[in-house]
Amino acid sequence: MEYDYLKIAGQSAVVTGGGRGIGRATALALGRFGVKVVVCDVRDDWGEDAVREIREGGGTAMYCHCDVADPGQVKALVQAAVGAYGTVDILVNNAGIGSVSLPFEEITDEDWDRMLRVDLTAPFYLCREVIPYMKAKQHGKIINISSGSGIIGCEFCSHYASAKAGLIGFTQSIAKELGKDHINANAIAVPTTQTPMLKETDFDVFVEDELRDIPWGRIGTPEDIADMVLYLSSDASEYVTGQVLAPNGGRRTPV
Repeated sequence: MEYDYLKIAGQSAVVTGGGRGIGRATALALGRFGVKVVVCDVRDDWGEDAVREIREGGGTAMYCHCDVADPGQVKALVQAAVGAYGTVDILVNNAGIGSVSLPFEEITDEDWDRMLRVDLTAPFYLCREVIPYMKAKQHGKIINISSGSGIIGCEFCSHYASAKAGLIGFTQSIAKELGKDHINANAIAVPTTQTPMLKETDFDVFVEDELRDIPWGRIGTPEDIADMVLYLSSDASEYVTGQVLAPNGGRRTPV
């Protein structure tokens, strides 16, 4: 007898940064389990390609161009999602930027402001827009993609670590506020993961060093994170909120 463990088919989701890497793997995974997915990205070719793959697999998806650091574009994104699917049941705040290794004294005001705006303020914008719809249904799942760097820090990337630490604090705070509305808010402390951004920020050169500290014997994949998103999107996580989950192969604990 087949049992539907996740119970997410027919729900709707917004996945930011859904064109590649963790966002793409997440959008594809949700689509495979019957979720109606809104893929948002600033690269239209990436986003449209992810939507095409979801549809080819029999899923339902649409693409919306959105710079998540722009509150006007975020509002338009959520309005488009609600217009197409009636509501937003699941929000995955995945869009983010990284940085090449940089001593903190060399981080410019512009570097700092851009990092916090995309990696911390943008999730605030998204949550502000979707939460009224979730409150109306007394149900919702918010999954914020943070980083292990937000827990233990990251040398030569202090603005990134600061933004991701802030995202954890934001997630735990809204979880307390939204519990009465049965809206779950959780963060995933993503470990070093094999994504395009890993290479673009030159952090792939540290992978061999990290492997010595990972009992599982490999670094993470986008699919590892997508599987965690599926769990946090599902009825199976109904009593899980305000938590920081760390799928990292045993490298470190989340606190």
